[in-house]
Amino acid sequence: MSPSLKGLKAVEAAPRLGSFVAAATDLNVTQTAISRLVKLVEGQIGQTLFERHANSLLPTPAGRSLAPLLDDAFRRLEAAVDSVRRTTLPGLSVAAGPTFTMRWLIPRLQHFQRQHPGIEVRLVTAIDDHVTLRPDWAATIRLSSAPLPGLLADPLFSAALFPVAAPALADSIRKLGDLQHHTLLEVAHAPKEWPRWLTTSGLDPARFRRRLSFDYSTYAIQAALDGLGIALVRAPYVQDDLDAGRLVRLFDLALVDPGKAWHLIYREETLTDPPFAAFRAWLLAEVQRSSPQDN
Repeated sequence: MSPSLKGLKAVEAAPRLGSFVAAATDLNVTQTAISRLVKLVEGQIGQTLFERHANSLLPTPAGRSLAPLLDDAFRRLEAAVDSVRRTTLPGLSVAAGPTFTMRWLIPRLQHFQRQHPGIEVRLVTAIDDHVTLRPDWAATIRLSSAPLPGLLADPLFSAALFPVAAPALADSIRKLGDLQHHTLLEVAHAPKEWPRWLTTSGLDPARFRRRLSFDYSTYAIQAALDGLGIALVRAPYVQDDLDAGRLVRLFDLALVDPGKAWHLIYREETLTDPPFAAFRAWLLAEVQRSSPQDN
C-alpha cells in the first residue's frame, strides 16, 4: 500500500518544523495523530525515518533523503492547485505604462482587493507610444489625445507637466532664474519637455547645461526624491509624494496639451462583465478621491 498524502505531509512537516508538536500545530491535528501517521508511513516503506529522543527529533539517513523530495513534491502540488485556482478566479487584465502602474496604481490596488477579494487583477506593462487594446486585455490605462475608434474612454487625469524637487533643494529656489543653478532631470524618450517648459516660462533652454537623463520617468522622480535635481512630472506620478511632503511643486506654471489626458480605454461590451464593472467603478472613485492638484 502506498503512503497516504496526509502521512507524507506529516513526514515532511516534522523535520521542517523540528518536532512532532510543531508539525501537529502546523497541520491542525494532535501530536498523537502525527506520531501515528509517521509510524504508518515508516511501516509502509519499510524504513525508519526519525530517531525519537526526549527533547529532539533527528531524521535518519532515509529521512534526510526523503525530506527534500517531499518538500519539492508538495511545492509542485501547491503550485499546480494555485494555477488552477487562478485560472478559475473571476479576473481581468489591465494594461498600463510602467511609471503609472508603479507610482499610482499598485499603491492603491490593495483598496480594490479588500473590496473585491474574489476578483484577480492582472497588470500588464504597456510601453509603446501607440495606444492599442489587445483582445486579451479588458482595458488599458494610457495617456492619449482621443478615444480609439470603436472603443470607449473614461478620462482620469490631466496630462499637465510641472517641476518638483526635494524640500531641501526647493528651499533654495525663490525665482525662475534660480533654476539655472540646479540640475534638470530629463527622461530620454521625452527630450522636448524641459525645453518647452523653460521656453513657456520665458527662460532660454540653452542656458541650462546641467542635465541628468533617465530611461523612465520613475527614475527621474527617484532622483528628485534623492535631491539630485529637479524633475518635470505629471500629477499622478507624484501625488503621494506631494501629499507626504517628500516633494515640493515649484512655481504654478504647468504645460498642458489640450485634449491629452489619461483615459481608461475599453470595449463597450466589457461594461457587462462584472469584474470589469467593479474595477471601473473603483478606479473612477479612486481617481476622484485622490484629487491630484492639476486634475
